Amino acid sequence: MMDIESSDCTVAIGRPLGEEITVHILESSLNCSAGEVVLFSARMMWRTGCRKLTLSLINSRTNTLIVKQRVLLPGNGVILQYNSRTATKKYYQDCDKQLFGPQGEIVNPVQLPHQRQEVVCRTFINVAPRHRIAIRALHVDLGNESNQTHFNYILVRDVNTMKTMVFHGKQEFFWQSTGSQAEIEFHENFKDHRTSFWAKYHAIEPK
Repeated sequence: MMDIESSDCTVAIGRPLGEEITVHILESSLNCSAGEVVLFSARMMWRTGCRKLTLSLINSRTNTLIVKQRVLLPGNGVILQYNSRTATKKYYQDCDKQLFGPQGEIVNPVQLPHQRQEVVCRTFINVAPRHRIAIRALHVDLGNESNQTHFNYILVRDVNTMKTMVFHGKQEFFWQSTGSQAEIEFHENFKDHRTSFWAKYHAIEPK
């Protein structure tokens, strides 16, 4: 991430669920007194720095990592090397899904027989940096809203702002994020096969 014309540069790294990412900082020429900085962020980690970066190690603890660099002087920046490995701690449920790429489909998870009923299943969506995510729900049927015994709903979270929206019943919707990451939580009675959800997402290119 050196000799880049833009003062702000972002790199997104993604691996399958069950892996974690390790970044080695091989070289850094950031000018700390000028306000130059590099930021590492993941679902379970946030770290920023400038001084004494060379030869340090960053661990994402999950399968995705965002690296943001801000430089003010020409030619400055960092050189990183990353690799992935099986995560040391399990940070996801067996019913969770990870979606990458500019477009795709989102469906409600299917609960396996051995899974606990109270498990919340999630779908993680990551697109390219500076892009946003648009989700259009094409079929939503979360059962009878008057059934208070098993209250089913879907929660959509904008990771950039951490704001959430909740959808119930048969409410089709169109939703947009402010950043390149989104999460969907399925709070459902999965043994009730009458509940179903189908949506499509696509990345919105920056203006």
